[in-house]
Amino acid sequence: MTLVGKHIVAIDDTQSIRTFLRVSLEDEGAHFHEAATAREGFELCQKVKPHLVVLDLGLPDMDGLDLLPRLKETIVDGFPRIIVLTVRKGRKTIEEANSKGADGYLTKPFMVEDLLDVIDEKLCGDAES
Repeated sequence: MTLVGKHIVAIDDTQSIRTFLRVSLEDEGAHFHEAATAREGFELCQKVKPHLVVLDLGLPDMDGLDLLPRLKETIVDGFPRIIVLTVRKGRKTIEEANSKGADGYLTKPFMVEDLLDVIDEKLCGDAES
């Protein structure tokens, strides 16, 4: 898999998660951008027009489930794809995220290989990307 030329935004309030994502995704060639709040993340997505957003649900200023449909409204040419990365494991939460447009759902703690597999399936496997 290669993410060369792909812009990825991580919206997560935990610095260590953002750092881990930065190192892992830049190693695959991605242009990595990060935000610690929903507001920062939404503004960053409007500016960067990313191919992919990695979205935490437990944000300090807004629940990620409420941000998800706002992000989906910004879609142009099928992007961004949105992968939820959260500690929430409940079936109702997963179903709600999917109904609001999540393209993938992973729970923390996670293995970087699992995240890369989901990214590959949702982003790189797409013929238009």
